[in-house]
Amino acid sequence: MMASGALAWAMVQRYEVVGDSMCPTLTHGDRLLVLKWRWVPVGRILVLQDSHSDEHFIKRLVRRSQSSIWVEGDNPLGSTDSRQLGWFSNKSVVGWAIYRYYPSSRAGSLIGE
Repeated sequence: MMASGALAWAMVQRYEVVGDSMCPTLTHGDRLLVLKWRWVPVGRILVLQDSHSDEHFIKRLVRRSQSSIWVEGDNPLGSTDSRQLGWFSNKSVVGWAIYRYYPSSRAGSLIGE
């Protein structure tokens, strides 16, 4: 049982939301648990690795093609996303947000968000 628990935690990573591109769903400083899985259901919040830096983006998956994804922030006026940058490679996906654990007053599942 111990090995399966360790494996489950190896599949989850913590991320902090920086900026307001996902307001009102997520706000600056929210802390998330992200399931490290490249296949993300359309409509879910995901984490992308910027191919030019060590930065990560947190956006919503809007559309998918065979090799690319289209992502948008929930705050269109405050988000740099596919509307400006175009399609992202499927390989840029780190995983999808499953739970907000901080702040505790907003803690809860993000699977239905």
